[in-house]
Amino acid sequence: MAMPADAPGFDTLSYARRLKDAGVDETQAEAHAEAVRDAITQGVATKADIARLEDKMDGLEDKMDGMATKTDLANLETRTTVRFVGIAVGIVVANAGAVVASVVALVALLP
Repeated sequence: MAMPADAPGFDTLSYARRLKDAGVDETQAEAHAEAVRDAITQGVATKADIARLEDKMDGLEDKMDGMATKTDLANLETRTTVRFVGIAVGIVVANAGAVVASVVALVALLP
């Protein structure tokens, strides 16, 4: 009963031998060792699990390639705000020019 690859650090053979040396029946000792191994390896990630996770992460990275980041969105917001302010200032200047032109025209009409 060698230690399986999915039970890092737990030697079922040594465990079963210790039980047999203490007087436990060989079949029971081996079954107990397997049960303990199964209990302690639940939820333990194997190298294969980690490799699958890395593959999934690589896939997500590929999907995200070309997507906007928070910095990209902040830069876009800044550029949009600057353009909006420029347009607003242009409208104010144009209106002020129209007002001045109207006043000049009215003054020219006065005797």
